[in-house]
Amino acid sequence: MSNTTQSISSESMEILEQYPQWRQIVTDALDKPRKRDRNELGYALEIFDQVGLLIGVLFGETVYFGKRSYNRKSEFIAWLIDGELVVFAIGKEIIINRIF
Repeated sequence: MSNTTQSISSESMEILEQYPQWRQIVTDALDKPRKRDRNELGYALEIFDQVGLLIGVLFGETVYFGKRSYNRKSEFIAWLIDGELVVFAIGKEIIINRIF
């Protein structure tokens, strides 16, 4: 079962081509099943963009942030739960959505 809501636009593919590591992570996640309930969501949520970690939440309480030295618009947003990609979006295009 595919986790894409639509085919990936050419604009989004251009951005993914700039980040081969993220392109591979997205490709690997395309055929993984959705998380069916909250018990599958794990303990650590981390949100990244092309620069690195934006924010992390551990056990629903501990929050940690990545360091930023400038205000740059995120080209994409990636949510990882326990190190596994569950959401990937470029602009308004959701490419991966494995949450419920």
